[in-house]
Amino acid sequence: CLFVVCCQPTFFTFRETLVNLDQSKLQLLALTSAGVGAVLCYLAWRQSPKTTPVGDGWWGAGEKPLTEDETIHRFVVTTSVEEIEDLQRRIDQTRFTIPLKDSRFNYGFNSNYLRRVVSYWRHQFDWEKQVKVINQYTHFKTKIEGIDVHFVHVRPVQKAGQTVLPLMMVHGWPGSFYEFYRIIPLLTKTDSDVVFEVICPSIPGYGYSEAPHKKGKSFNIYGTYG
Repeated sequence: CLFVVCCQPTFFTFRETLVNLDQSKLQLLALTSAGVGAVLCYLAWRQSPKTTPVGDGWWGAGEKPLTEDETIHRFVVTTSVEEIEDLQRRIDQTRFTIPLKDSRFNYGFNSNYLRRVVSYWRHQFDWEKQVKVINQYTHFKTKIEGIDVHFVHVRPVQKAGQTVLPLMMVHGWPGSFYEFYRIIPLLTKTDSDVVFEVICPSIPGYGYSEAPHKKGKSFNIYGTYG
C-alpha cells in the first residue's frame, strides 16, 4: 500500500504528459518504446544459457538394437609384462628433434626437456605401484548409448547425523578421472553435516571408456549411474 500511495502523484503526472502530446509525438514514443523492448528481449535471449540437447542416441558400432544391456560390471585396472615391455621398446625408439636455440617452450614442447620426461617414464616410473594406487577405489563399466563407459564409484563413510549427497565429478579435455583422487577422501570421509557419494566417469574416448564410433556431440554421459 505504501508503494501505491507514493507512486500515485508520479502516475498522474505521467498520464497528464501523455494527454498533452500530439499524435506525431505519441507515435514516436510508441516506436521508441517498441525499439527499446526489442533490444532488451534480444539481450535477454543472448544471455540465456545454451544447452546441448540430449536424448536416446546410439554411438556404438553398427545399428542400434531393440534392447541394450545396461548391466553395471566391476572393472579392475590391470597391466601385463608384455604391455610394459612393448611400451618401453617404443620409448627407446623415440627420435627427438633439436630445439631452436633459447626457444624454451615458445615453439611447442621443448625436446631437451622432453628427453628428461621420457627418461623418467622409461627408467623410474613404477607401473605396478601405480596400478595399485588406481585400484584403491572401486571401478565399474556399463553400456551407455552403445559404448562402454568407465567410472569410479566411492561410497562414503557415513556417521550418525550426516546427510549423504550424490556427487558426479567429470574431468575435462584432456583429462582423467585420476585428477580427483586426492579430493575424494575429503568428500567421502568428513566430520561435517554432509558427506558425498562420489562418481568419477571417464568421458568417452578417455581413460578406460570406449570412444564413440559415430560423429556427433550429444552423448548422454549422465544416462546410467543409478
